[in-house]
This record gives sequence, structure tokens and C-alpha cells, in this order.
Amino acid sequence: MSGAGFWDNAEVSLKIVKQLKNLKATVGPWEEAFKKYQELEELCAMLSPQDKELLADLEKNTDNLLGELEKLEFKTIFSGEFDHGNAILSINAGAGGTESCDWVGMLFRMYSRWAERRGFILKTTDVLSGEEAGIKNITALIEGEYAYGYLKAERGVHRLVRISPFDANKRRHTSFASVDCIPEVSDSADIKLEEKDLRVDVYRPKAPAGRA
Repeated sequence: MSGAGFWDNAEVSLKIVKQLKNLKATVGPWEEAFKKYQELEELCAMLSPQDKELLADLEKNTDNLLGELEKLEFKTIFSGEFDHGNAILSINAGAGGTESCDWVGMLFRMYSRWAERRGFILKTTDVLSGEEAGIKNITALIEGEYAYGYLKAERGVHRLVRISPFDANKRRHTSFASVDCIPEVSDSADIKLEEKDLRVDVYRPKAPAGRA
């Protein structure tokens, strides 16, 4: 990045900086965990049966390290091309009328609170409210590390069975809502179209111009 001309193209430069940041965020925690492991190994070599205080300290630090490793191991599951990036979440009401619209609203609140707890940013990009209550369909952009990796498993039809608060007879209703999740991709894809890849078709009218 300190090389001459690196910042001449701001778009490309920022893309490289972002990639470098993601790589550091991936490698850094593993290096830190390995450093802690080496420190614990050295302390173990110094441990004696009479040193109960040091033993208690080792047990505590070992448990902390194991907890960090579990989190890091969990992140290795997200090895897909877009898993580390943002997600576009869409929820649509299915069969069930007002019940399904209310179910969509419940699901959206659930995902909103989940995103908030993780420190993600949620931006609603499109929403259509139900005629009586709830939401017919809604689309939101969720920005955060591994947002797509977490949410891609939510794709599918979600069903709710409950005593309807909208039914005066208190009957049991089944509501459906479909959830879809796609990754947010960069619009700066490098697409090269060569002349040999083009197909040109020429058409001529059978009748002279002006005649049906």
C-alpha cells in the first residue's frame, strides 16, 4: 500500500484494503491463540504440585483459551466465497392471509433483535404492509461480519401454528412465510467481453416496408 501509485485508483485501492482487513481479522485471532498456548505450555513446565495458586491460574487461562478456540473453529464453518460479507434478507407472507402477514412481522422482529445483539446494522430497503395487520413482504440489508454465513441457513418456508388473535372463535390457524437470503456482492466485478464472444443476428422483413 505504500508503493507508488497505489492510491491512484481509489476504487481498486479500497477493495484491496478491505481484503487485507478481512485477512488480518481471520489470521490475527489464530496467531494470538497460538501465542497464549505457548505461554501456557511454558507455565506448565514450571508448575510444581505445591503451587496451587499457579495451578488455579493455569486452569482458568486454559478454559478461556478453549472458549476462544471454539469460537474460531465455529468461524471455519463459514468458508464460502460470500460467507464473511453482508446479507440481503427477504421475508414474504404465504397462505394464511392476515395471520401470515402477522407471522412475517414476528419473524422480522426476531431477525432485527438478533442483528442488534450481534452489533450488525439492519437497513430496511423495501416493505409492503398487510391490509389489516403485519407485513406482506419486506427486504432488508444486514451489514456485519459473517452476516450472510449466519443467515443463509434461514432460507425456506417457516410455519407457525397458534390460536389466532384475529379469530373471534379462537380457532387454531397455520401460517406460512418464506425467507430468502442472498449475499451482497460488489458491483465492481471485472467483466471482459471480447468480440469473438458476440453473436450478431440480422433479420430482414419478408414484405416491403409499409405493407402488412
